[in-house]
Amino acid sequence: MDIGKCTQHLDEGAISQSILREEAWKLSVDLFKDKDKRNRFADEVADLYIRTRDADFILIYNTGGFGAGTMKDDPEWPGILEGIKEELAQLDYRAVIIEHNREEGGFLKGFIGELKDLRHNYYQKARELAAKISFITTFNPKLTVISTGRCFGGIVCNEVMKINREDSHLYSIQASIPFWYTEPVGQRSMVISDNGIMPDIVTKGGVIRFLWTLFRANWRRLPSVDPSKEGSFRAVCRYLKAPGHTYTWDHPNVRFQVTSFLKKNFYR
Repeated sequence: MDIGKCTQHLDEGAISQSILREEAWKLSVDLFKDKDKRNRFADEVADLYIRTRDADFILIYNTGGFGAGTMKDDPEWPGILEGIKEELAQLDYRAVIIEHNREEGGFLKGFIGELKDLRHNYYQKARELAAKISFITTFNPKLTVISTGRCFGGIVCNEVMKINREDSHLYSIQASIPFWYTEPVGQRSMVISDNGIMPDIVTKGGVIRFLWTLFRANWRRLPSVDPSKEGSFRAVCRYLKAPGHTYTWDHPNVRFQVTSFLKKNFYR
């Protein structure tokens, strides 16, 4: 994907939403075979540029789980994004929070697609987000992007960082990276491995320890309609208890590590 070829004939004063959409559509040809997906990508990228052209930062929300979750249904991570936004405001930056939705094709098709791509560390879906980010920062070189996510969303973040490793405008904040994912993390990324109160079932140990801890936590307990304060997995519309698998802005290891990361990289 050579974004430079798409944008080399444009100057900043000539950018309009229609031009942006046209150039984004050209880029989408390398990403999707389906015409509807190309159109969706082009619309999203053009709209994203318009929404963020006056911002200093974009904060990207990547859902955990299998891609079906949204910010409005998430009781934890949106609060962290708001905390990041407030910290950046104290550093005299304006940030915009945007949601990246990686689910497609309904529950069954989307779930199967997630499993297939997860086997390859989200190769395809990471390429899509990486292309979005590269496109936006090419048109708006003053913009800084922080891609954030927990668990599977964190894997997507790290894969995007690998694809866009030369983009100095891109950073990431990741949490609860599964123990089986062992890809290296770059200098512009931060990984939170526990919330500062208890170990995270997802990040510690191996398969046997994970399954045994999950079994003990849910023994003689039906899945709940509400997430456990100690941590949980969402299975369709109910929650299994998962000790330590919870991250909010009020958790000591979250706020401290995030604010330290922001001040280290963006203090002025």
